[in-house]
Amino acid sequence: MALPGAQELGRFLADRIEQRFRDVIDPDVGVTIHVEQSLHAAAPVAVYFGHGVHAPPQGGLLPHGEVIIKQNADIAIGQPIIGANTAGGLYPGQSRFAFSRSEMLTPAVHPDLPAGTIFFLGRYPVDSSARDAGGLPLLIALPQTPEARAQAIQVETLATPTQGGIDARFEILGIRPQTGRVSLGIVDVTLDRRPCRLHQQPPKGPHLAVLGLAIPENFGGRRMARYWVERSHGGRLLSSAMLAPRDSIVVQGRDARRYDRRELRYSRAGGEFRAESIGFDNRRRSVLMLEEGEFGYIALPREQTAISFGPDQSARGYGSFDWLGEAVRVQFGSGVVERLDNLYDHNPVGFIAAVPGGVAVQSAGDIWILGERKAQAAGTCTIPANGPFVLGPLVVELRGAMP
Repeated sequence: MALPGAQELGRFLADRIEQRFRDVIDPDVGVTIHVEQSLHAAAPVAVYFGHGVHAPPQGGLLPHGEVIIKQNADIAIGQPIIGANTAGGLYPGQSRFAFSRSEMLTPAVHPDLPAGTIFFLGRYPVDSSARDAGGLPLLIALPQTPEARAQAIQVETLATPTQGGIDARFEILGIRPQTGRVSLGIVDVTLDRRPCRLHQQPPKGPHLAVLGLAIPENFGGRRMARYWVERSHGGRLLSSAMLAPRDSIVVQGRDARRYDRRELRYSRAGGEFRAESIGFDNRRRSVLMLEEGEFGYIALPREQTAISFGPDQSARGYGSFDWLGEAVRVQFGSGVVERLDNLYDHNPVGFIAAVPGGVAVQSAGDIWILGERKAQAAGTCTIPANGPFVLGPLVVELRGAMP
């Protein structure tokens, strides 16, 4: 059920909060307010603040990832919902997600969760433990009532299935009278359910390995001052805000430095990557190349598919690589910082498909064959395996080619 005037009310409240607290609000993040009509609220108005509360943008933007509640490993029973029918997560830019059984605890709820407990997905701000989940988010149970504490709710991390695109799996355990400790359900987390997602490991079949980046030095008359690339576990691009950042590569001109988030210091990692300026017809780009390893992998479609890098409004198709905006930020001479995906529109850079012996490309202006000193427009051609080429701001190479 739509709530009349919800978007207008949300914008009004966001404007008032930004005006009142402008000195403590990150201008690159701002304030987002989501207004919903609840079908079963226990109070006239419920307002939620705090870690794990995420306000999905009004206007029908669908989440890229999802959290699925299961009775067991094989039987799914639903996902947390906000209000009448808004999916609870996971949305672009969302780094934490709190959900429970009751709207008195969290805005995102599911009726089959244990009562009186908040489940927190992410890295809890006060959790100083050194647990390493391979960069993936953790699920923590936070009991809020004496009854919930008596159940001794715990969450255990399970092995991740090799099929189905699941990134993390957790089991909820609790104590029941005359029974002892029993399983109360399974929680599966998929950070990005779209076929165009960035994979941490090479997927089966033909795929693209991401070897580097080719960032334009000028966007619509605004000259880039520098950019930085966030990496997660294993040196992969931070393609989801739910992943834990490991380090950053900061590029300014030909200078590229690595910032270690654990040691809180910069270093010049000789032999790990290099930065140079390369001509693309009459424009130049800053090209950052890994000397070894990859930033991640992208499964290839079998049919010609349009590829774009602007913010994805559908979350259904293959072609949007907007996850790159989670990893790459560009700073201009004015000091303004923007996500890379916000610097692109929805027009495709070209069309690609896996074909026997290579990848068929049809450029719409931004697919290039990478040379030593300059790049050549690809036009319409088939690029063989192990031949680097530029797809929008990505430097990629075909792996696992079809015979």
